[in-house]
This record gives sequence, C-alpha cells and structure tokens, in this order.
Amino acid sequence: MSKVHITFEVDKKRFDSGLVSRYQEPAPELFHITSKRGADATGFYRGERFIVQKGSKFAVTTTPKCPKRYLRFREELLLAGKFAPLGKQYLVLEDIEFDSPLLAMGVAIGGWAKGAHDWKKI
Repeated sequence: MSKVHITFEVDKKRFDSGLVSRYQEPAPELFHITSKRGADATGFYRGERFIVQKGSKFAVTTTPKCPKRYLRFREELLLAGKFAPLGKQYLVLEDIEFDSPLLAMGVAIGGWAKGAHDWKKI
C-alpha cells in the first residue's frame, strides 16, 4: 500500500486528512495462448469473467468448423472497433471481456477450442 496525504477545503476552511493508505489491487495472474494461424493473446480472470488484454493478437482466419457464435462474436468486436487488421492478425485495441476462457480462446484462435486448459500460465 502507498501513503497519500490529502488536503481538502469545505466552506473556505482547510482540512488535513493526515496520511491515508491507498489500496492497490494485486496484479492478476496472466495466461497466454498462441495458434498456428497467428493468435498470440494474453488474458486474466476478473471474478467469473475472462479478460483478453489490449495488445493481444487474434488470428485473422477461421477454421471451416468454427462455431457460429465465435464468428458472430468476432464480427461484433470488429464492427465495434475492439480490434483491427494488422497484417495476418487482428490487433486487440482495448481489453475485451468474455464470459469464459473457452469463448475467449475460440474467438482468439478463430476455431474450435478444446478447453480452458489451453491458456497457459505465464
């Protein structure tokens, strides 16, 4: 925790709060996934949700058997400006929240995913 000294004014009277401890959230445990088609993504859990970090890269291509919900989600994210084409990859422009690591993986690699175990701890 870091210490912060706060001074504030109410009705032209100055008050000094003294030293206040400011809570800093611990860094999340990071996970990483790659694919042959170009995915190179990093993510972490936030409660029950899985967050893929800004700067990650998604595969541009998808497999022929890619589930339709993954395709729809990818299309929605692209139209919303959450990622943009970068050569043979999509660059993630802001953190993206997913309901599960399985959905995050399927969207990132552009295909069917075996399970959350494919996200490797960094």
